[in-house]
Amino acid sequence: MAQLLLRNQIRRLMKKRQLLVEPILDQDHQLDATGVDIRLDNQFGEFIRIDEPYLSPANPGKALKFVQKEFFYDTYFLQPGEFALAKSFEYIALPDNVIALLNGKSSLGRRGLIVHATANIVDPGWRGHIVFELVNLGTMPIELFPLMRVAKLVFLRTNPAEPYRGGFRGQIDIMPPGPDRDAEAIKAYAGRFKRERRKRPSGTS
Repeated sequence: MAQLLLRNQIRRLMKKRQLLVEPILDQDHQLDATGVDIRLDNQFGEFIRIDEPYLSPANPGKALKFVQKEFFYDTYFLQPGEFALAKSFEYIALPDNVIALLNGKSSLGRRGLIVHATANIVDPGWRGHIVFELVNLGTMPIELFPLMRVAKLVFLRTNPAEPYRGGFRGQIDIMPPGPDRDAEAIKAYAGRFKRERRKRPSGTS
């Protein structure tokens, strides 16, 4: 059964460098009783219109444009109904017996900002910067400041598990999504099925 790690346990793991959340700019404010607040970096990925009629999970993500904002100078405006990718300022590294849960800050949620559209579980063995899936559900643009605290990581100790070895392991910059294996396989099968169907004589099923 998973056990919630509290402040002293988190500090102990961080001191031993078994758990990394670095750099911590303000430990008094970022580390609370049940987790660690993480900050927004200055890189954003915006989805743009491309020549293709639709986005398919079977294809690599090509509709991303990357925007870099200057620390302490620029801000980023997320428009109503818009979706963008961003990343954590901190580099995260988990041991193989700790899972992290990503939660948005309630003060931002009450302004309409969603920090993770889907992915809020960080697997044991994860290494890299966490990518935020930002959505503005409000009716006004939301101003976002690089280095502001936008999310919290809560840590759960589990039995040792096979470390994460997915395509985003070691992520430093925002990585576009690769093709979804299931969607690729289904699309390929559908293509073969349609070709075979066209070859059949008319009147046969």
